Amino acid sequence: MVWATIERGASGEGYFAVPKEGSSFFISKEQFLQLRLSVRQELSEEEFNSLHTKITSLRCRDKALDYLARREHARHELEVKLLNKGFSKELIGPQLDQLEGANLLSDYRFAQNYIASRLRKSPEGAKMLIMRLLQKGVSREMAQTVIQNSYNSEEALELALERAIRRVGKEREDLLKELQKRGFSYYEITTFLDEKGEGY
Repeated sequence: MVWATIERGASGEGYFAVPKEGSSFFISKEQFLQLRLSVRQELSEEEFNSLHTKITSLRCRDKALDYLARREHARHELEVKLLNKGFSKELIGPQLDQLEGANLLSDYRFAQNYIASRLRKSPEGAKMLIMRLLQKGVSREMAQTVIQNSYNSEEALELALERAIRRVGKEREDLLKELQKRGFSYYEITTFLDEKGEGY
């Protein structure tokens, strides 16, 4: 039984799956060609629902790729953004699995880029960075691995010290407080300042 047909949009910009009852949905030219559809193609209710799921999945994937084209994302972070766009969790999961399988989505790569960015903009201690990565949805194990492989505490302390001096001056106690706020341990800071010599 014919439940719906595929019709060309009035503007010629795309197509619609139009049911006899209920809401139609838009099909882009790319999706129309990719799914090998045709104008006036007749669809059963099952085919209509299946096509709707495929089109929504393609939109979800395209939206995820849009986000990834701007910058790296953690899987959890991307999932939240897609949920906020109205895609269901059941639809998002398989799309993110495919993106991970194609190495387009990687928590490890996200964490590396995130740490490098934080070091440039606002250097922090390893514990603070791990906490921030956990908040972004990166697993503790992954965060610790990336810190071990990509983080240099001396470099981070040097950069943080330069910024701290501009903010609070060279008084040792003020520097200690300022650097501890940035996630460096008391031991790390005092050892580093002692190695720097007099004046700290």
